[in-house]
Amino acid sequence: MAEFKRQTFLLSTGKQIKLHGNSFFISKSLEIGEGFVPNIFSLFEEQMGGKTYATVSNPHKLTSEELQELADYNIRLWLDLKDSIRNNGLSNPRIFGREVGKSEDGTDERSPKPKREKPNLFKESEKREV
Repeated sequence: MAEFKRQTFLLSTGKQIKLHGNSFFISKSLEIGEGFVPNIFSLFEEQMGGKTYATVSNPHKLTSEELQELADYNIRLWLDLKDSIRNNGLSNPRIFGREVGKSEDGTDERSPKPKREKPNLFKESEKREV
């Protein structure tokens, strides 16, 4: 079973992933990265008078039910990632929920991202001819 020690994630295969922080995140698009800042729910330690005091940091004042909901959401994303890898393999962009098209030679390629229009800086009523 995988474990986390001293900013290194150790996999059961022996592979090690060195991290800058102490956690992973998964986005809604199933992309994985590092979580650098434990700013939602974490342990806060400080030293005063030679003693270490530990408190729980919960700046959003999340309830037990809300934290469990947050955990369930992330668990679902990790399970979705596992399903997507099983269904699509590791090199298919569909892992991340991206639509894929076929090129002329029949190979998969990513669909182009739709171009965003420039924002209209003036309201119709404010436009003036020069």
